Amino acid sequence: MKEYFKQGATVLFYGDSITDASRDRENPLHMGQGYAKKIADIYTALYPNSDVKFYNRGIGGNRLSDLLDRYHEDVCPVKPDFVSVLVGINDTWRRYDRGLIVTEAEFEKQYRDLLGRIRLDFPQSPIMVIEPFLLPTDPAKTAYWEDLTPKIEIVKNLAKEMADFYLPSGQLFDEAMKDGYSPFQLSEDGVHPTNTGHAYLAVKWLQMVGVL
Repeated sequence: MKEYFKQGATVLFYGDSITDASRDRENPLHMGQGYAKKIADIYTALYPNSDVKFYNRGIGGNRLSDLLDRYHEDVCPVKPDFVSVLVGINDTWRRYDRGLIVTEAEFEKQYRDLLGRIRLDFPQSPIMVIEPFLLPTDPAKTAYWEDLTPKIEIVKNLAKEMADFYLPSGQLFDEAMKDGYSPFQLSEDGVHPTNTGHAYLAVKWLQMVGVL
């Protein structure tokens, strides 16, 4: 266990509804109720004098194109010392509920663009890439795997190339289920974690950077 972040560092969580987790968007300091808040709470409890500032800039329904569109508004003003990114499931989901197809080539270009912007603007800031995931609780979403699987592979390869940390959340949730958690304990709809699922993700995130 170690105090990973430097004194007064800023940590940014960027993504879609999984990160958003019902945050109050009128309050720029509100962390929502998901893994981002749990990470902030645990870190602050362990190191109350660290003065680390945590920011949540997740927005429900967002795809990669949305994160790119709001990058200058939501990322740059924070001037993050660490950026955690979780996005991708909606690039698959919108194909099946709205017919909005994001090809693998488009997905890779957009994700590379996002990581490239962060690297260019904040070259000293480590990046954590969290893998998009889907748990087996909704049979109607089984078809999503055809679109999601190659996108996960793209995320994994880009993380190896451009990020500092890669959290293989799908594999980790599989391990949790092998250890006795039911899929419904982790996510009722297969996409959005339950409180238990968010807590599990938060612990794995903190373990990844060596805090736990």
